[in-house]
Amino acid sequence: MVKIVMLFSILFNLLILGAGSILVYSKGGIDYLIRQLSFLQTPEMRATFMYDTPYYRIRKNHFKILPQSEADIVFLGDSITDACEWQELFKNVRIKNRGISGDTTKGILNRIHEVVESQPQKIFIMIGINDLTKGSSIDETFNNYQDLLNILQKESPKTKVFVQSVLPVNNQKYPNIGVNNNIINLNNRLRDLAQKLSFNYIDLFSDFLDSNNQLDAQYTTDGIHLNGQGYLLWKGLIEQEVMN
Repeated sequence: MVKIVMLFSILFNLLILGAGSILVYSKGGIDYLIRQLSFLQTPEMRATFMYDTPYYRIRKNHFKILPQSEADIVFLGDSITDACEWQELFKNVRIKNRGISGDTTKGILNRIHEVVESQPQKIFIMIGINDLTKGSSIDETFNNYQDLLNILQKESPKTKVFVQSVLPVNNQKYPNIGVNNNIINLNNRLRDLAQKLSFNYIDLFSDFLDSNNQLDAQYTTDGIHLNGQGYLLWKGLIEQEVMN
């Protein structure tokens, strides 16, 4: 009798574990768990978590030792930038990927001086989605972005800066209600800021939308990150600015 009860208990726990795993996977896997846990953290705790991961530290260390030059074309951002092999995609050895998964406007601010040290020819920047999905306000995100662009203008005046809009998300795959409205709000303010500073603004957001004003499912697997087709679309939208 005891063995039967133990067997039933084991089977029941395995069933619960399996159902929980399926639920987490369907909502985005590890990213979903991180988003849920982030709501239990203070802003200071979230910042420490994001910038103190082994991956974040390794990427920053690599950037410090890699060669830089005035001819560089720098892609700067978070995981959406980090995940692409830009140099291979454009067949251009001058392109440097300076994206770090999990990064935010605050994180970019903390490392921007290293990026502009070589006075690169061009910088393509996309940042902000992690701010908005992890609890930062639009005002806070925008103010950090403003500080970032002011530093670029002051410390690397010859660099041609391209401010790329934050991409939409797909709420069917990435259930974060209302985030697209916040993205639109932020993008509108970034467009005006870029124009004010005489920087180039590239609206990628509109080209990635489907008929329901969501990130088109054909360009994503989890509702926020891009697949190969997504990067091909992105490439086509900025190729002229990259290669000229």
